[in-house]
Amino acid sequence: VISCSLDSEGYLTGQAYVLLAAALEGTPIFIYQGAPVDAGKAPAQMKPGDKATLPAAALVISRFAKL
Repeated sequence: VISCSLDSEGYLTGQAYVLLAAALEGTPIFIYQGAPVDAGKAPAQMKPGDKATLPAAALVISRFAKL
């Protein structure tokens, strides 16, 4: 995500670079918010009690208003 702000309805709206296959309007995507110091453990290396940052669900919408 290259920018993000609250829209007039209280939703976080941002611009992001995505793969062309995910660029279709309505495509569900997941976004890791923030920039952690390290990437953490790979899922296969995790043990009970380990913590992980989970991605937030997002939806690709049109960049331009529908007038």
